[in-house]
Amino acid sequence: MAMNFYTGERLSYSKSLSTVRYIGPVKGTKGEWLGVEWDDPSRGKHNGEHEGLRYFSCQSKHPTAASFIRPSRTSDQALAFLEALRSKYASDKNSESGGSNQVSEQTIQISGKTVEEVGFEKIRQQLATLRELQIVVLDGLCVAGVQANPWSEGNQENWLQQVQLIGQNCPKISELDLSENLLEQWGDIAAICSQLPDLEALKINRNRFRDLSTPMFQESELRTSCLSIKELGLDETLLSWDQLVILTSAFPSLTHLSFSSNSLSHLPCPLPTPNLTSLTLSGNNFTTLSSLTPLTHLQNLTTLSLRSNSISTIYPQTTTSSSSSPPSPPLLFPTLLTLNLSHNSIPTFTLISHLPTHFPSLLSLHTTQNPFTTPLPPTESSLLTIPRIPTLTSLNHTRITPPDRTNAELYYLSTIARALSSTPASHEPQILAHHPRYSALCALHGAPTITRSSPDDPSSTSTTIINPNSLAARLITFTFHFSTTTPPPPPNPTPPVPQTHHKQIPRTISTYRLKSVVGRLYSLPPMHLRLIWETDEWDPIAASYSSSSSSSSSDSDSDDKQSPQPLPPHTNEPQPADERPVSESSASKKEKPGWRRREIELRDGPREIGFWIDASEARVRVEWRDGLG
Repeated sequence: MAMNFYTGERLSYSKSLSTVRYIGPVKGTKGEWLGVEWDDPSRGKHNGEHEGLRYFSCQSKHPTAASFIRPSRTSDQALAFLEALRSKYASDKNSESGGSNQVSEQTIQISGKTVEEVGFEKIRQQLATLRELQIVVLDGLCVAGVQANPWSEGNQENWLQQVQLIGQNCPKISELDLSENLLEQWGDIAAICSQLPDLEALKINRNRFRDLSTPMFQESELRTSCLSIKELGLDETLLSWDQLVILTSAFPSLTHLSFSSNSLSHLPCPLPTPNLTSLTLSGNNFTTLSSLTPLTHLQNLTTLSLRSNSISTIYPQTTTSSSSSPPSPPLLFPTLLTLNLSHNSIPTFTLISHLPTHFPSLLSLHTTQNPFTTPLPPTESSLLTIPRIPTLTSLNHTRITPPDRTNAELYYLSTIARALSSTPASHEPQILAHHPRYSALCALHGAPTITRSSPDDPSSTSTTIINPNSLAARLITFTFHFSTTTPPPPPNPTPPVPQTHHKQIPRTISTYRLKSVVGRLYSLPPMHLRLIWETDEWDPIAASYSSSSSSSSSDSDSDDKQSPQPLPPHTNEPQPADERPVSESSASKKEKPGWRRREIELRDGPREIGFWIDASEARVRVEWRDGLG
């Protein structure tokens, strides 16, 4: 019975697809076995090696991709293309569901005899349905090809007849999905496509081809069979890149190609597809972006998906750094607009910082599920990604508005300033090497103030240099003091003792949680507290406000000399917190004439306090409020 099988044959057992890799005996057993490689590698028990003896090798590198089965085991029936098409789109069940169950009966004359025509109308309806089909999905139906049996010289005539019937039955198909079937000869694919002049999209994912050639007697016709196809899916076919290059040479109009999960780690040569605009290489084994250098010749490529690879750097580790001199040819994608790097192994933001060099037109980026984003809240990850790529308009499917970019760039500058402040001046070039856009952002928003702590400076308040990636760099040292001018919290007859508390709090907690901490410090209900951040910045006071808050006996000429001119009102752009003038009684006694310390109320909400306060220290005044509004 084993003589009825051959190596490379596609078989299905209980809807589980496999490929025959070995036919013969197995040591320690009687009779012959089929060694098969399962399309689902978790389905098997070994990788072709049994009890220390290797019988065959698998295309998949999975350790449990193979099994031994008896040739007598019944397999699922293979179908020809038209059989599968009719069973799904022109069966009795489908035709009856669309209309009346009445069968048209007519009397007709054949050779002078009167006969009844029973069911002819149903057949015509079914054929009409097939001829009008434009989108056909035949995935997982055990389609073996043009015929249920593979082409051979012995069945050449029948094979050609079946090919012609495809064109007669369904000539209008424009999208065809033959994924997860028993296809094993590329000649069957080319023959089917040759009969579909309107075909533009073809998916043959999760098939395993043993023969990529086309029958010689049909070669001239099959060579032009794929001219109209613009979209091609070859995911999980385990074809090599060289085989893909050979196949795609027959698709001159190709614009979208998906070649995911094919165990690729490098690309040895370019693709012969000059019109390609979208390429998906997800689920492969790439570790560096430079391994994609052969794709740089695709001058029309706008979308590249590298999701679920193992990319960690731009160039291999033998290169000193990502910013070093790139190898020849350079890695440059001048037309690429969308890049998907989610679910990779990118360890730091360094790779993101250098993306504009290699993708100067990048508009959309996906970076979720990478080591550099995992420990950060989504908000902070976005704030540290957006400023590094000036052309970016969308990050992880979220649109970037102009205010979003401005806030992110200012936050990014503050983080660089903290890193520079916490290290000696001699380390500045090394730090700025990881932030190529620092100079451009300084020119746009102004350079941040760098205040370094030095052990040689006696006026320095600290001599400890903090690593910007450490836990200490993610903490804010708060100084809380209770206001003595606010009403006492009932039922207390007097306000709490104006006690000052110092506490280090992670910048990632929300205002709600911050109020809870303050409430415990003062033994007061958190929802009755107001938190006022007393910044170190000063704002000019309008003339009307200045005159009302000054003494009525002051000389008007003197006031005019000391007070600044009235300023136009602030714009209506959203601010990070409530910035409004505070009462005169709560103002600092050391205020400058005509100027007022800026005070910001930390309003209730889930937003992280690190989004509002970008300093490492903050002085916060705690006030009691009678109502909750």
